[in-house]
Amino acid sequence: MSTASKPRKIYRTEWVDRWSPPKPLVGLQAIEKVLNRHTFLVCPESRLVVAVLARAIHDSLSLTNRRMRREARRFLLGDDLTLWCDLVGLHPDFVRFVARKAGYLANEKSHWQKVPIKVPVPPVPAEPVVSASSAPVHSITCHAAHNHPLQGGLIHA
Repeated sequence: MSTASKPRKIYRTEWVDRWSPPKPLVGLQAIEKVLNRHTFLVCPESRLVVAVLARAIHDSLSLTNRRMRREARRFLLGDDLTLWCDLVGLHPDFVRFVARKAGYLANEKSHWQKVPIKVPVPPVPAEPVVSASSAPVHSITCHAAHNHPLQGGLIHA
């Protein structure tokens, strides 16, 4: 019985930037409830608009999708929020205030941290081994008259 051991993987430590925002203080349902209370009319359409706003607030803290986080923050901090808030009688500054106080609209720049990650180091290959075979090399040739019929139904003019 042989006791051959596998080669041990070697890792090196690299430091990378990772966005790690604070944990939100309240859940998304609480934010929806507050925003629904402040709309001028409670109807299914206003609830839909508030759900879109709440989803944008939630997406502004996304850890997995950087693009979605960036688009949600652009929406909440830009002029598009005003258009959506006007549909239900909310003030955009109030929506931003709720998002900040709840811990969702965190400052983007202050929550980047340097964290270590382990990266495997590829093994250095040993001297390349070149072996010559003593077997002869045979070529394949077509000895037909090269009058192969056309196949596949192609029309040639």
